[in-house]
Amino acid sequence: MKRTLIIALAVLTLAASGAAAQEKSLFSIYLADRTTENFIKAWESYEAMRADSVSDKATVTLAYLALIELEKDLGMLEERAGDLKPAIAFQYANILLELERYDEAIPLYETLNESSPKWSCPWRHKGEALWKSGKLDQAEEALKKAIETRETHYDAYVMLAEVYRDMGRCEDALKTLEKGLEYHGQDIEDPEKEVSDLDSGFLYLDLLKKCGEKAKYEAQYEKMKKAAPDDERLK
Repeated sequence: MKRTLIIALAVLTLAASGAAAQEKSLFSIYLADRTTENFIKAWESYEAMRADSVSDKATVTLAYLALIELEKDLGMLEERAGDLKPAIAFQYANILLELERYDEAIPLYETLNESSPKWSCPWRHKGEALWKSGKLDQAEEALKKAIETRETHYDAYVMLAEVYRDMGRCEDALKTLEKGLEYHGQDIEDPEKEVSDLDSGFLYLDLLKKCGEKAKYEAQYEKMKKAAPDDERLK
């Protein structure tokens, strides 16, 4: 409701400013009749406004056009949530996860867990949503399930290590991450797709320090210094 109200207020402001500048802007036409044709006309018009020079007004209008369309499409997916094919439901949940709408994403992942219990990815992504919601115990359970259903699920190990770190269980975090690193490049997914090597490398560095692994820490420090000499995490 809050998100909808913010969009509505912004739209009214932009529409009013557009009306003051011209009799009827393409943005106003789109607001009155949100067809694909009106969206494309408005989008192309505002893109043209900033083609050769900076136009902050055009940029913010384009942002709102995209946001309104996104909310419209998400609404359509929400209405059909019970009829979506598993792959589409998973991608829908992932969009909500990216938007930090965890309370909406988690039930979708749970439905996939029930219908496809051996599919590792929804378990891993639900673990991320739970972790970022601060529900660490539930996140641990989901991520362990992701690993149980696919032993080589590299990024599930990395995320579980982060959960353990946030729980203050650094020894468990280090053990989990080192186990996951054994599967780096061996999983069916690109290891950089879900977590960058730099991020996992600095997580390893942090955990080695917290666990008092001095020799390993120094070796990892030199490795990360070579990979990212200006990174703030080296300090």
